[in-house]
Amino acid sequence: MDQTKKYYTDENTVRLTAFFVIVVVSVSLFFEWPYLLLLLVFDFIIRASGLLFSPLALFSKSILKISGLKPKPIFAAPKRFAATLGSIFTLTIVVLMLTGFYNVALGFGLMLILLAALESFLKICVGCYIFQVIVVPIQNKLK
Repeated sequence: MDQTKKYYTDENTVRLTAFFVIVVVSVSLFFEWPYLLLLLVFDFIIRASGLLFSPLALFSKSILKISGLKPKPIFAAPKRFAATLGSIFTLTIVVLMLTGFYNVALGFGLMLILLAALESFLKICVGCYIFQVIVVPIQNKLK
């Protein structure tokens, strides 16, 4: 595997994928479709694992390829950590919806939409900041 692909990801792909997260979560909440969110959980897990077959990321890459935008490499580890948090957050929403706590699920869903919007529109990755505060100090202690 090319080292660049192993340690870096494309910022444009991440931001467009975050936009599609907004769309999926919005549709799921509006129509009360928790199983669509379950698919999003698996998509987050795929991205968190660093695997290259996430449906949302592949869709984003296809659109970006057509648009001709050049890739902008960014460090992948914080993005993978953020995707892990996204999977946990989304799974929480699914469980809340399936157990009848729709209003609480709606609150969590709106928070996820806000977090994805910050990434997509403003390049603010809250999960990446959490990575810097929690994971990096632990990694530094282990060295």
